[in-house]
Amino acid sequence: MNTKNNVNNERLRELVTGAGLTQPAALALFNRGIKVRPLSESAWKSYFCTPGTARHRRFTDELLIHAEKVFSSLRKDA
Repeated sequence: MNTKNNVNNERLRELVTGAGLTQPAALALFNRGIKVRPLSESAWKSYFCTPGTARHRRFTDELLIHAEKVFSSLRKDA
């Protein structure tokens, strides 16, 4: 597990917060556009965990690209 680079996780938090969504609502929107296999609630929550904790997982570049597409147009602070 690589917790040293948490930039993508921080950006995910910004996107979800900026869109004014709860984590469950954001996950539902995020999963609508996933072609292969949607993320589980457990996996989604792991991206919001504090780095260094056992549950934390790094949000990959590929997932961030998808998140940018889904959430950028919903920003309420833009």
